[in-house]
Amino acid sequence: MIEIVVPEINTKNKNVKDIVFSILGDGEPRTISQIHREMKKVYGMSVSFQAVLKAVNSFIENKILAKNDKMYKINPEWIFEARNFMDKLYRIYFNVAEPIKKIELGKEISVYTVTNLLELDRLWSDILFNWARNEENDKRNVWKGKHCWWLIPRLHEEDILHDTLLKKGVKTYNLISENTVLDKIALEYYKNKKENVKIKKLQLKGDFHISAFGEFILKFEVPDEISKKIERIYQKAKKIEDIKLKEILDIFKQNTEIEVIIIKDKYLADKIKEEVINYF
Repeated sequence: MIEIVVPEINTKNKNVKDIVFSILGDGEPRTISQIHREMKKVYGMSVSFQAVLKAVNSFIENKILAKNDKMYKINPEWIFEARNFMDKLYRIYFNVAEPIKKIELGKEISVYTVTNLLELDRLWSDILFNWARNEENDKRNVWKGKHCWWLIPRLHEEDILHDTLLKKGVKTYNLISENTVLDKIALEYYKNKKENVKIKKLQLKGDFHISAFGEFILKFEVPDEISKKIERIYQKAKKIEDIKLKEILDIFKQNTEIEVIIIKDKYLADKIKEEVINYF
């Protein structure tokens, strides 16, 4: 279990742990010496090196921070756990409807219904994250579809997810079937993450996405109305001025029911993985 501790925000009475968390909140790893210097320079807080070390070790003990060599950063696993906990708390206290519905069709098939593309990608990320955290044998993760549209509204979350996948030794293969400017940007993004990615024209029926990882298959189809709007964005975008972020975000937030089907079938999952990987 990861202890969820939320430091005080914008108060005059921040303690050492609050400041350590705030400093590392920008996502950049630091050594304890760098944290110590920044506390005094940026926050005007004079404390001993030992006090900073004690605060960092407390976060490490509770798995809130992760250490790589001498560098420390906020643990991505804690971020996922904390976010899910706060989402649940928010829904309970403010009587907000659950955005995701789940139906189990036996032990091998689960059907999730989400209300928009943002919730869909969030669900997908959580499933991949939980799988990668527990997978010991087959660490292949493949996907094929038209566009990696989730990079537009959720780039930061995608970055955190794939940093975690890479840390867990997962090898990702993304097969993009279209070749627009935005698809080429997605290609470069995943290449820079040192992952396997390729653009290859495929005969896909509709805006159909399929992902396979471990013994699981995840599949969904973007509804036709929304798919056409996304396609216009991809076909129109030739330069940065063509991208209207608010207009695009509204499309990803548009309410519509989308079914995400999860199938537990090792044989079929392996077949899909082999099919996609054969393109590389």
